[in-house]
Amino acid sequence: MATLDSEQQKLVFHVAVIGGVSQRFVELLNLQGGELELGEVKGYKPRFAFRVFSDDPWAGDGKEGVSLEEFVPSMDALVLTDAFEEGKHYSSSAVERLAKTLSPMKLRIPSGIFGGPALVEEWQSLTGATAVHVADPRGDDALSVVKALARALFRSTIRSTPPPPIVG
Repeated sequence: MATLDSEQQKLVFHVAVIGGVSQRFVELLNLQGGELELGEVKGYKPRFAFRVFSDDPWAGDGKEGVSLEEFVPSMDALVLTDAFEEGKHYSSSAVERLAKTLSPMKLRIPSGIFGGPALVEEWQSLTGATAVHVADPRGDDALSVVKALARALFRSTIRSTPPPPIVG
């Protein structure tokens, strides 16, 4: 859930980045302290705070999976990553478990994909949700995914903000 500081007019969206090229995705964004500051919107200074997870957070000792599950209630958006090179593919079992973890409350959060068509198809078939943007992981266009997520998040945040009281 977005963190809002009305006094300082700051808005922080929490984004999970999961998959085989998650680290590359965030490196392309040139983050400062794991965050990306966006331009001012309606007087607010929004930022994206990214948390990076491997292609299968539940593998091994499962600690990363527990960390992801604890992060889910505060998660505003999701980026799934995948690459065509050997060892960089997404984990089908992890994508399935992620869909179950997000179900039903968080399943409709905006998702972007920095990956190939197989990941797009799997995510859509498991969740029924369409990614707001898909970028080819062979390129350097991670920012297009972030821009699409920002548009989706701003639309939903602005719609859910109550109107100011009528003075009269």
